[in-house]
Amino acid sequence: MDSSREAKHDQEEERREDEAAASLVDVNLMVVLLSQLCTKDDEDDKNLEKERRDHVAHEIRESRARANKRFMKESKLMEKRTHVLQPMAKEFRSRRM
Repeated sequence: MDSSREAKHDQEEERREDEAAASLVDVNLMVVLLSQLCTKDDEDDKNLEKERRDHVAHEIRESRARANKRFMKESKLMEKRTHVLQPMAKEFRSRRM
């Protein structure tokens, strides 16, 4: 009887060890999974931040390009007005004398 008790006790102990090892494996898998999720979230955050910076930089470049284009158009308009006004001023000067 002692040997059967010892055998049952050994089997019970082995079962507990197997359960502990299985739960340890489960815990390790959960830790790996969670760390991958956190790493993925960090990478996603970095990618999102990079996209935002790129978008802002693109908007700034476009804004500067529009301002430069507007300035060039205004400069051309001023040149046209200046050319038109100068001959008229010369005509008035010649008529005064």
